[in-house]
Amino acid sequence: MQSNNLFAMLIASALSLTAFTAYAGSGAKHDHHKHGEHKHETHKSEFKGIHALHGWMRESHKGENGLVFVELDNRSDATVIFKGGEASNAQSVELVGFQLKDGAPKYLPINKPVPIKAGRHLDLAPKAIALRLNALSQDYHKGESFEMDLVFDRGEMHVTIEIEADNATQHSHAGHNHD
Repeated sequence: MQSNNLFAMLIASALSLTAFTAYAGSGAKHDHHKHGEHKHETHKSEFKGIHALHGWMRESHKGENGLVFVELDNRSDATVIFKGGEASNAQSVELVGFQLKDGAPKYLPINKPVPIKAGRHLDLAPKAIALRLNALSQDYHKGESFEMDLVFDRGEMHVTIEIEADNATQHSHAGHNHD
């Protein structure tokens, strides 16, 4: 029963953060630079009506765990089930949710896939839901990137994950439109 409550609380937290992000970013403009100045093709992936935008991870060292964050949009006409991810640069990948445990911040495994209803948005974001890459195979520094797959009930989506500073709270290009 406690794990069901934790799961419900994590999903509610992620959806609340998503609503705030959607509201906060709704007036964002994208005229401060040309598309050619940044490699936007690496910021966005599409697969069967699912859009992934701004995949990122904080700087991390070999043997450590890294948290991957990404914005997911279900632009299809049906619910999509987000199951997690796969990465060749980590021993394992697991879907995790943020929780304060005994006053300390922790990311705990979510042992259930996360549904994303048609037309809805889900942010994997700090202090919400993330993909934890366990035991990274190498160091990652700001400005670098790597490839991984996001796993859905419809199949796998290939994405590029960009490395941000170790104290980053969002992707460095977050807040502008890619449509």
